[in-house]
Amino acid sequence: MAIIKRSLSDQIYDELKMQIINQDIPFGSKIVNRTLQERFNVSSSPIRDAINRLFSDGLIESIDNTGALVVGFDANFYLEVNEILMGITSTGVQLSMQKSDIKEVVKTLKKYVALQKDNMGSVEYFKYDYEFHKTFIDFSNNSRLKKLYKQYNVLHEILLRCYYEKEVVDMQKGSIKTHEDMIQAFLENDVDKCVKLNEYHYKRAESLFKEMFKKNTKDL
Repeated sequence: MAIIKRSLSDQIYDELKMQIINQDIPFGSKIVNRTLQERFNVSSSPIRDAINRLFSDGLIESIDNTGALVVGFDANFYLEVNEILMGITSTGVQLSMQKSDIKEVVKTLKKYVALQKDNMGSVEYFKYDYEFHKTFIDFSNNSRLKKLYKQYNVLHEILLRCYYEKEVVDMQKGSIKTHEDMIQAFLENDVDKCVKLNEYHYKRAESLFKEMFKKNTKDL
């Protein structure tokens, strides 16, 4: 088996992305090229490549000669991202039902719900929640929809991790129940019900976020 060596820019991209996700690099902060070059002991080229990829992910707001500005954040930012994801995933539900084998889709969805249950309360849960909705996107056979979902879900996940805190387990239990209902609707070829459940999933996330954002803002 061939060993695939990851490039320096890949490694730096992954490291910076995780630091932004975990908020070791805060929203609105400046990433300085020279500092990163010294930290990773590399030339400017892999740093620029990594930053450009983060910009494509939506994690970087702007780039200049000295570095880059991490995306800023407010409540409206989250709500807009959530609305976009709701539209993307609802489209995925519709296209996957039209273009793919329903039983094959359901088989994959059930796998990720089981993994969600096994990982409630841990950071791994977010991975499988992502994969659940990504299943519809994958089976939509639409490459541009896949790209959009990946980009906006990264932002969505960061905000969920930052603001849901102790309430995360209750949120996850409700999400799993909605996912199970979506699977049943999909199996019954009821696209309208499945889309409505998907919208409910994101609207519930919006309501919970508003509560948590208000609480965190009040505590500051």
